[in-house]
Amino acid sequence: MKKVVFVINSLTGGGAERIMTRLLGNSTAEAQGAELHLILLDVEPAAYPVPPSIIVHQLDTKGSLIGGLVPLWRKINTLAPDICVSFLTRSNLLSILICRLKGIRCVISERVNTTSHHPHNAAGYMARFLTYVGYRHANRVIAVSSGIAKDLSENYAVPIANISAIPNPIDGEMIRRNGDVPVDLPYARPLIVGMGRLVPNKNFAMLIEAFGLFGASGTLLIMGEGPLLADLQRQANELGLAKQVIFAGFRENPFSVIKSADCYVLPSNGEGFPNGLVEAMCLGTPVISTNCHSGPSEILDDRPYFPVESATECKYGLLVPTNDAASLAEAMKLALQPGQQRDRRTLALEGARRYALDATIKQYWQAIRG
Repeated sequence: MKKVVFVINSLTGGGAERIMTRLLGNSTAEAQGAELHLILLDVEPAAYPVPPSIIVHQLDTKGSLIGGLVPLWRKINTLAPDICVSFLTRSNLLSILICRLKGIRCVISERVNTTSHHPHNAAGYMARFLTYVGYRHANRVIAVSSGIAKDLSENYAVPIANISAIPNPIDGEMIRRNGDVPVDLPYARPLIVGMGRLVPNKNFAMLIEAFGLFGASGTLLIMGEGPLLADLQRQANELGLAKQVIFAGFRENPFSVIKSADCYVLPSNGEGFPNGLVEAMCLGTPVISTNCHSGPSEILDDRPYFPVESATECKYGLLVPTNDAASLAEAMKLALQPGQQRDRRTLALEGARRYALDATIKQYWQAIRG
Protein backbone atom coordinates (compact mmCIF):
# COMPACT_ATOMS: atom_id res chain seq x y z
CA MET A 1 0.00 0.00 0.00
CA LYS A 2 1.83 3.08 -1.27
CA LYS A 3 -0.94 5.57 -2.01
CA VAL A 4 -4.49 5.93 -0.65
CA VAL A 5 -7.02 8.41 -2.04
CA PHE A 6 -9.99 9.57 0.05
CA VAL A 7 -13.03 11.04 -1.72
CA ILE A 8 -15.88 13.10 -0.26
CA ASN A 9 -18.30 15.68 -1.67
CA SER A 10 -16.90 18.56 0.41
CA LEU A 11 -15.95 19.49 3.96
CA THR A 12 -19.02 21.56 4.82
CA GLY A 13 -20.34 21.37 8.37
CA GLY A 14 -21.75 17.86 8.67
CA GLY A 15 -21.11 14.64 10.54
CA ALA A 16 -19.54 12.69 7.65
CA GLU A 17 -17.20 15.58 6.88
CA ARG A 18 -16.13 15.84 10.52
CA ILE A 19 -15.45 12.10 10.68
CA MET A 20 -13.46 12.16 7.43
CA THR A 21 -11.09 14.80 8.80
CA ARG A 22 -10.90 13.00 12.14
CA LEU A 23 -9.96 9.76 10.40
CA LEU A 24 -7.31 11.51 8.31
CA GLY A 25 -5.93 13.36 11.31
CA ASN A 26 -5.41 10.19 13.32
CA SER A 27 -4.12 7.80 10.65
CA THR A 28 -0.36 8.40 10.73
CA ALA A 29 0.46 5.14 12.52
CA GLU A 30 -2.10 2.93 10.79
CA ALA A 31 -1.32 4.25 7.28
CA GLN A 32 2.22 2.90 7.70
CA GLY A 33 3.91 5.58 5.61
CA ALA A 34 1.45 5.51 2.71
CA GLU A 35 0.90 8.76 0.78
CA LEU A 36 -2.58 10.06 1.61
CA HIS A 37 -4.65 12.24 -0.75
CA LEU A 38 -8.07 13.84 -0.30
CA ILE A 39 -10.29 14.66 -3.31
CA LEU A 40 -13.13 17.14 -2.74
CA LEU A 41 -15.78 16.94 -5.45
CA ASP A 42 -17.41 20.33 -4.87
CA VAL A 43 -16.24 23.87 -4.15
CA GLU A 44 -17.78 24.59 -0.74
CA PRO A 45 -16.53 26.42 2.36
CA ALA A 46 -14.61 23.97 4.56
CA ALA A 47 -15.84 23.71 8.14
CA TYR A 48 -13.09 21.33 9.26
CA PRO A 49 -9.30 21.57 8.85
CA VAL A 50 -7.30 18.97 6.93
CA PRO A 51 -3.97 17.85 8.42
CA PRO A 52 -1.01 19.41 6.54
CA SER A 53 0.34 15.95 5.71
CA ILE A 54 -2.70 15.24 3.50
CA ILE A 55 -2.49 16.32 -0.17
CA VAL A 56 -5.82 17.96 -1.09
CA HIS A 57 -7.24 18.06 -4.65
CA GLN A 58 -10.19 20.37 -5.33
CA LEU A 59 -12.66 19.55 -8.13
CA ASP A 60 -15.77 21.52 -9.12
CA THR A 61 -18.54 19.05 -9.97
CA LYS A 62 -21.31 21.40 -8.76
CA GLY A 63 -23.09 18.61 -6.90
CA SER A 64 -23.64 16.56 -10.04
CA LEU A 65 -23.28 12.78 -10.10
CA ILE A 66 -22.92 12.59 -13.89
CA GLY A 67 -20.87 15.80 -14.03
CA GLY A 68 -18.43 14.37 -11.50
CA LEU A 69 -17.55 11.25 -13.47
CA VAL A 70 -14.99 12.68 -15.92
CA PRO A 71 -13.20 15.03 -13.46
CA LEU A 72 -12.87 12.30 -10.84
CA TRP A 73 -11.78 9.74 -13.46
CA ARG A 74 -9.02 12.09 -14.61
CA LYS A 75 -7.85 12.80 -11.09
CA ILE A 76 -7.78 9.14 -10.02
CA ASN A 77 -6.10 8.21 -13.30
CA THR A 78 -3.37 10.78 -12.60
CA LEU A 79 -2.87 9.78 -8.98
CA ALA A 80 -3.00 6.01 -9.65
CA PRO A 81 -3.77 5.01 -6.05
CA ASP A 82 -3.61 1.51 -4.61
CA ILE A 83 -6.82 2.06 -2.63
CA CYS A 84 -9.72 4.51 -2.88
CA VAL A 85 -11.83 5.30 0.23
CA SER A 86 -15.03 7.33 -0.13
CA PHE A 87 -17.77 8.76 2.11
CA LEU A 88 -21.36 9.72 1.11
CA THR A 89 -23.55 8.28 -1.63
CA ARG A 90 -22.47 10.41 -4.61
CA SER A 91 -18.78 9.97 -3.89
CA ASN A 92 -19.33 6.27 -3.24
CA LEU A 93 -21.11 5.63 -6.54
CA LEU A 94 -18.51 7.51 -8.59
CA SER A 95 -15.63 5.78 -6.80
CA ILE A 96 -17.13 2.32 -7.28
CA LEU A 97 -17.59 2.83 -11.03
CA ILE A 98 -14.13 4.28 -11.62
CA CYS A 99 -12.28 1.83 -9.38
CA ARG A 100 -14.12 -1.14 -10.86
CA LEU A 101 -13.07 -0.11 -14.37
CA LYS A 102 -9.48 0.61 -13.34
CA GLY A 103 -8.94 -2.37 -11.06
CA ILE A 104 -8.37 -0.29 -7.90
CA ARG A 105 -9.45 -1.55 -4.46
CA CYS A 106 -12.56 0.42 -3.49
CA VAL A 107 -13.70 0.92 0.10
CA ILE A 108 -16.84 2.94 0.74
CA SER A 109 -18.46 4.11 3.94
CA GLU A 110 -22.24 4.25 4.22
CA ARG A 111 -23.26 6.81 6.81
CA VAL A 112 -27.06 6.51 6.78
CA ASN A 113 -29.80 3.91 6.72
CA THR A 114 -30.48 4.08 2.97
CA THR A 115 -34.06 2.83 3.15
CA SER A 116 -35.21 5.37 5.73
CA HIS A 117 -32.93 8.27 4.78
CA HIS A 118 -33.82 8.98 1.17
CA PRO A 119 -37.17 10.72 0.53
CA HIS A 120 -40.09 9.01 -1.17
CA ASN A 121 -39.80 10.97 -4.40
CA ALA A 122 -38.08 10.51 -7.75
CA ALA A 123 -34.67 11.53 -6.40
CA GLY A 124 -35.00 9.20 -3.42
CA TYR A 125 -36.04 6.23 -5.56
CA MET A 126 -33.14 6.88 -7.93
CA ALA A 127 -30.70 6.99 -5.00
CA ARG A 128 -32.00 3.64 -3.74
CA PHE A 129 -31.79 2.10 -7.20
CA LEU A 130 -28.21 3.26 -7.73
CA THR A 131 -27.27 1.99 -4.28
CA TYR A 132 -28.76 -1.40 -5.18
CA VAL A 133 -26.89 -1.51 -8.48
CA GLY A 134 -23.59 -0.08 -7.27
CA TYR A 135 -22.76 -0.92 -3.68
CA ARG A 136 -22.42 -4.67 -4.19
CA HIS A 137 -19.39 -3.95 -6.42
CA ALA A 138 -17.33 -2.26 -3.70
CA ASN A 139 -14.52 -4.39 -2.28
CA ARG A 140 -15.49 -3.37 1.25
CA VAL A 141 -18.42 -1.42 2.69
CA ILE A 142 -17.92 0.18 6.10
CA ALA A 143 -21.32 0.60 7.77
CA VAL A 144 -21.31 2.85 10.80
CA SER A 145 -23.84 0.71 12.66
CA SER A 146 -25.18 -2.84 12.56
CA GLY A 147 -28.56 -1.44 11.51
CA ILE A 148 -27.04 -0.02 8.33
CA ALA A 149 -25.19 -3.29 7.67
CA LYS A 150 -28.47 -5.20 7.99
CA ASP A 151 -30.28 -2.75 5.67
CA LEU A 152 -27.57 -2.99 2.99
CA SER A 153 -27.49 -6.77 3.13
CA GLU A 154 -31.25 -7.37 3.16
CA ASN A 155 -32.44 -4.59 0.84
CA TYR A 156 -29.51 -3.80 -1.47
CA ALA A 157 -27.90 -7.20 -2.10
CA VAL A 158 -24.54 -6.24 -0.60
CA PRO A 159 -22.84 -9.50 0.45
CA ILE A 160 -22.68 -9.57 4.24
CA ALA A 161 -19.09 -10.83 3.99
CA ASN A 162 -18.16 -7.53 2.31
CA ILE A 163 -19.57 -5.35 5.11
CA SER A 164 -17.71 -4.19 8.22
CA ALA A 165 -19.84 -2.55 10.93
CA ILE A 166 -17.54 0.02 12.56
CA PRO A 167 -18.72 3.00 14.64
CA ASN A 168 -17.46 6.47 13.89
CA PRO A 169 -14.15 7.40 15.53
CA ILE A 170 -14.93 9.68 18.47
CA ASP A 171 -12.09 11.85 19.76
CA GLY A 172 -13.18 11.98 23.38
CA GLU A 173 -10.08 13.85 24.54
CA MET A 174 -10.59 16.62 21.98
CA ILE A 175 -14.30 16.82 22.76
CA ARG A 176 -13.72 17.14 26.50
CA ARG A 177 -10.94 19.71 26.00
CA ASN A 178 -13.25 21.87 23.84
CA GLY A 179 -16.09 21.29 26.25
CA ASP A 180 -14.06 22.97 28.98
CA VAL A 181 -13.80 26.23 27.01
CA PRO A 182 -15.90 28.87 28.83
CA VAL A 183 -19.05 29.92 27.01
CA ASP A 184 -21.61 32.63 27.74
CA LEU A 185 -25.14 31.20 27.71
CA PRO A 186 -27.46 33.88 29.12
CA TYR A 187 -30.58 31.77 28.73
CA ALA A 188 -33.30 30.58 31.06
CA ARG A 189 -32.93 27.06 32.42
CA PRO A 190 -33.46 24.24 31.77
CA LEU A 191 -31.32 24.50 28.64
CA ILE A 192 -32.14 21.85 26.03
CA VAL A 193 -29.77 21.58 23.05
CA GLY A 194 -30.08 20.00 19.59
CA MET A 195 -27.57 20.04 16.74
CA GLY A 196 -27.62 19.17 13.04
CA ARG A 197 -28.48 20.31 9.52
CA LEU A 198 -31.81 22.11 9.31
CA VAL A 199 -33.29 19.65 6.82
CA PRO A 200 -36.51 17.58 6.93
CA ASN A 201 -34.93 14.28 7.97
CA LYS A 202 -33.42 15.83 11.12
CA ASN A 203 -36.97 16.79 12.19
CA PHE A 204 -36.26 19.86 14.28
CA ALA A 205 -39.90 20.82 13.71
CA MET A 206 -40.90 17.93 15.96
CA LEU A 207 -38.35 19.02 18.57
CA ILE A 208 -39.81 22.51 18.64
CA GLU A 209 -43.34 21.08 18.93
CA ALA A 210 -42.23 18.81 21.79
CA PHE A 211 -40.54 21.72 23.56
CA GLY A 212 -43.83 23.59 23.41
CA LEU A 213 -45.64 20.59 24.93
CA PHE A 214 -42.91 20.31 27.58
CA GLY A 215 -44.22 23.64 28.79
CA ALA A 216 -41.27 24.77 30.90
CA SER A 217 -39.94 28.32 30.94
CA GLY A 218 -36.52 27.16 29.77
CA THR A 219 -34.64 27.44 26.49
CA LEU A 220 -34.28 25.28 23.40
CA LEU A 221 -31.01 26.04 21.58
CA ILE A 222 -30.57 24.57 18.09
CA MET A 223 -27.11 24.59 16.49
CA GLY A 224 -26.89 24.14 12.74
CA GLU A 225 -27.66 25.68 9.37
CA GLY A 226 -29.86 24.62 6.50
CA PRO A 227 -32.76 25.43 4.17
CA LEU A 228 -35.49 25.06 6.81
CA LEU A 229 -34.27 27.89 9.06
CA ALA A 230 -37.02 30.34 8.09
CA ASP A 231 -39.73 27.66 8.41
CA LEU A 232 -38.52 26.64 11.86
CA GLN A 233 -38.33 30.26 13.01
CA ARG A 234 -41.89 30.77 11.79
CA GLN A 235 -43.04 27.65 13.67
CA ALA A 236 -41.46 28.88 16.90
CA ASN A 237 -43.16 32.26 16.47
CA GLU A 238 -46.56 30.68 15.83
CA LEU A 239 -46.22 28.56 18.97
CA GLY A 240 -45.34 31.61 21.05
CA LEU A 241 -41.80 30.34 21.60
CA ALA A 242 -39.83 32.97 19.70
CA LYS A 243 -37.95 34.12 22.82
CA GLN A 244 -37.31 30.57 24.06
CA VAL A 245 -36.13 28.87 20.87
CA ILE A 246 -32.64 30.07 19.90
CA PHE A 247 -31.18 29.31 16.47
CA ALA A 248 -27.43 29.51 17.05
CA GLY A 249 -26.22 28.56 13.54
CA PHE A 250 -23.08 26.52 12.92
CA ARG A 251 -20.59 26.72 15.79
CA GLU A 252 -16.98 25.73 15.30
CA ASN A 253 -16.93 24.57 18.91
CA PRO A 254 -20.37 23.23 19.86
CA PHE A 255 -18.98 21.16 22.73
CA SER A 256 -18.85 23.88 25.38
CA VAL A 257 -22.53 24.58 24.68
CA ILE A 258 -23.47 20.90 24.88
CA LYS A 259 -21.53 20.40 28.11
CA SER A 260 -23.34 23.36 29.67
CA ALA A 261 -26.76 22.04 28.63
CA ASP A 262 -29.17 20.23 30.91
CA CYS A 263 -30.13 17.81 28.14
CA TYR A 264 -29.18 16.98 24.54
CA VAL A 265 -31.90 15.82 22.12
CA LEU A 266 -31.58 14.02 18.76
CA PRO A 267 -34.99 14.27 17.00
CA SER A 268 -34.09 12.64 13.63
CA ASN A 269 -36.30 10.42 11.50
CA GLY A 270 -33.24 8.61 10.16
CA GLU A 271 -29.57 8.33 11.11
CA GLY A 272 -26.57 6.12 10.50
CA PHE A 273 -24.38 6.67 13.51
CA PRO A 274 -25.38 9.99 15.13
CA ASN A 275 -22.06 11.57 16.12
CA GLY A 276 -23.67 14.34 18.15
CA LEU A 277 -25.37 11.83 20.43
CA VAL A 278 -22.09 10.14 21.40
CA GLU A 279 -20.29 13.48 21.62
CA ALA A 280 -22.90 14.72 24.10
CA MET A 281 -22.41 11.53 26.12
CA CYS A 282 -18.62 12.15 26.12
CA LEU A 283 -19.37 15.44 27.85
CA GLY A 284 -21.61 13.84 30.46
CA THR A 285 -24.77 15.53 29.15
CA PRO A 286 -28.03 13.57 29.63
CA VAL A 287 -29.33 12.43 26.23
CA ILE A 288 -32.64 11.71 24.52
CA SER A 289 -32.95 10.28 21.00
CA THR A 290 -35.64 9.23 18.62
CA ASN A 291 -35.51 5.52 17.89
CA CYS A 292 -34.61 5.70 14.20
CA HIS A 293 -33.60 2.43 12.57
CA SER A 294 -29.82 2.72 12.75
CA GLY A 295 -27.64 3.92 15.58
CA PRO A 296 -29.55 5.24 18.60
CA SER A 297 -30.64 1.92 20.13
CA GLU A 298 -27.11 0.55 19.70
CA ILE A 299 -25.62 3.64 21.32
CA LEU A 300 -28.11 3.97 24.18
CA ASP A 301 -28.92 0.33 24.94
CA ASP A 302 -26.29 -1.93 23.29
CA ARG A 303 -29.03 -3.45 21.13
CA PRO A 304 -29.98 -3.44 17.44
CA TYR A 305 -33.18 -1.61 16.60
CA PHE A 306 -36.17 -2.59 18.72
CA PRO A 307 -39.57 -0.86 18.71
CA VAL A 308 -40.60 1.57 21.45
CA GLU A 309 -44.07 3.04 21.90
CA SER A 310 -43.35 5.81 24.41
CA ALA A 311 -40.49 7.43 26.31
CA THR A 312 -38.27 4.45 27.22
CA GLU A 313 -35.45 4.34 29.75
CA CYS A 314 -32.30 2.68 28.35
CA LYS A 315 -28.86 1.95 29.78
CA TYR A 316 -27.36 5.31 28.88
CA GLY A 317 -30.27 7.61 28.02
CA LEU A 318 -33.86 7.81 26.79
CA LEU A 319 -35.39 6.59 23.52
CA VAL A 320 -38.67 7.83 22.03
CA PRO A 321 -40.59 6.85 18.88
CA THR A 322 -39.78 8.86 15.76
CA ASN A 323 -42.05 11.78 14.91
CA ASP A 324 -43.80 11.61 18.30
CA ALA A 325 -43.73 15.03 19.95
CA ALA A 326 -45.80 13.95 22.96
CA SER A 327 -43.38 11.14 23.82
CA LEU A 328 -40.40 13.46 23.39
CA ALA A 329 -41.99 16.02 25.73
CA GLU A 330 -42.48 13.24 28.29
CA ALA A 331 -38.83 12.18 27.88
CA MET A 332 -37.74 15.78 28.53
CA LYS A 333 -39.68 15.75 31.81
CA LEU A 334 -38.03 12.46 32.81
CA ALA A 335 -34.53 13.58 31.84
CA LEU A 336 -34.84 16.85 33.74
CA GLN A 337 -36.38 15.54 36.95
CA PRO A 338 -34.78 17.19 39.98
CA GLY A 339 -32.18 15.04 41.68
CA GLN A 340 -31.52 12.78 38.67
CA GLN A 341 -29.05 14.90 36.71
CA ARG A 342 -25.95 13.47 38.41
CA ASP A 343 -27.00 9.85 37.75
CA ARG A 344 -27.90 10.56 34.13
CA ARG A 345 -24.59 12.31 33.53
CA THR A 346 -22.73 9.33 34.98
CA LEU A 347 -24.60 6.92 32.71
CA ALA A 348 -23.89 9.07 29.65
CA LEU A 349 -20.15 9.09 30.41
CA GLU A 350 -20.19 5.33 30.96
CA GLY A 351 -21.83 4.75 27.58
CA ALA A 352 -19.35 7.00 25.77
CA ARG A 353 -16.35 4.96 26.96
CA ARG A 354 -17.24 2.23 24.41
CA TYR A 355 -16.15 4.45 21.52
CA ALA A 356 -12.40 4.81 22.02
CA LEU A 357 -10.67 6.65 19.19
CA ASP A 358 -7.55 4.50 18.72
CA ALA A 359 -9.44 1.20 18.58
CA THR A 360 -11.92 2.55 16.03
CA ILE A 361 -9.21 4.01 13.77
CA LYS A 362 -7.48 0.61 13.85
CA GLN A 363 -10.71 -1.10 12.73
CA TYR A 364 -11.11 1.39 9.87
CA TRP A 365 -7.64 0.67 8.55
CA GLN A 366 -8.09 -3.08 8.86
CA ALA A 367 -11.11 -2.71 6.54
CA ILE A 368 -9.27 -0.33 4.21
CA ARG A 369 -6.29 -2.60 3.81
CA GLY A 370 -8.43 -5.72 3.51
